[in-house]
Amino acid sequence: MERTQADAVAEAILEPHLREQQARHEAMQARRAEEALVMRRKRRAAWFVLAGWGLGLLVAWACGFALLQGTIWGGLSGALIGLAVTRRMR
Repeated sequence: MERTQADAVAEAILEPHLREQQARHEAMQARRAEEALVMRRKRRAAWFVLAGWGLGLLVAWACGFALLQGTIWGGLSGALIGLAVTRRMR
């Protein structure tokens, strides 16, 4: 058997395995990209919650309300705004 024939036989044997391995690699990359997008959305929403929490605290302090209520309502409003903003994020 010549070298070219041996290479052709080896390639014919290995080709299905290589295609399967490539498909698994592409599926893994797609899953990692989706996970990264979800993490970016969560982080952006968390920043909105923190900003709302701080603003609620300042408003409650300035208006003479209970600080705990200000932080709760500010955090909830920040969470709602964060969800609305990150829902459109790609």
